[in-house]
Amino acid sequence: MLAILLALGTAVGYGTANYLAPVLGRRMPLATVLLGSQLAGLAVSALLSVGADLAMDAPGLTFALIAGTCNSAALACFYRAGQTGDLSVLSPIAASGAIVPVLVGLATGDRPSPVQLIGLPIVMIGIVLVARRPRAAPHPTTTGATGSRGVGWAILAALLFGTFLYTYAEAAADSSAGALLWSRVALVACTGVGTLVLGAAVRVRPRDASLTLVPGLLLSLATYAFGEATRIGLLSVVSVIATLNPVVTVILAFALLHERPARVQQIGAAIALVGIGLLAAG
Repeated sequence: MLAILLALGTAVGYGTANYLAPVLGRRMPLATVLLGSQLAGLAVSALLSVGADLAMDAPGLTFALIAGTCNSAALACFYRAGQTGDLSVLSPIAASGAIVPVLVGLATGDRPSPVQLIGLPIVMIGIVLVARRPRAAPHPTTTGATGSRGVGWAILAALLFGTFLYTYAEAAADSSAGALLWSRVALVACTGVGTLVLGAAVRVRPRDASLTLVPGLLLSLATYAFGEATRIGLLSVVSVIATLNPVVTVILAFALLHERPARVQQIGAAIALVGIGLLAAG
């Protein structure tokens, strides 16, 4: 029962962070949200790693640093997508990055379960439907976003998230605590370097400063909860529950932003969620 509750906490944490960060990006510079949230995430990761063995061999550390770099780029792409597009459409697309580790496994000799093989084409069908532009322009949401915007950024985020999942798993096989901390260090470093190179604006009103920390806190705590859930529960069960996080984002977008994408995009998002669940269940 505790493992299930922790997995639900993972889904709620990820889903809420994936709603809040793009929404904050609509009212302040994207670099501000990225830096604020990831600095908070690094602080939490460092606290959770106190007393743990952080030593890693060269390949493990390399995978951890690559994972952090990919995660940084993935979050930037997803938050950029969420600045203009419907989160109820974009969130399932980004979460479909779970397909990448499965494809890598196929290429390196793994044999996915029949359930995962069914899930692969279902995810792809869902993405194709979501990416379709409706013939008539959808009703604008309260934020002025439309369902067809940001899809390209969300697909790129999915590829990067998927690469992060694969490389992070490789790093965690060496040291779970080391993977958590060093990937976060790389994430913050890459975000900072990217901000400097692009000359992105970093400014925030004092009353909004604390809000930028919340997504990073949620992501770090959710990651920790997932690790604990897999330690005491069945991976096949907690993974499926954790992948419900896009559902949380969709519910928040519908309830708080009053998003109403085109019918075909709603169907596509639902199909993609089913496929993601099948990939995790396998």
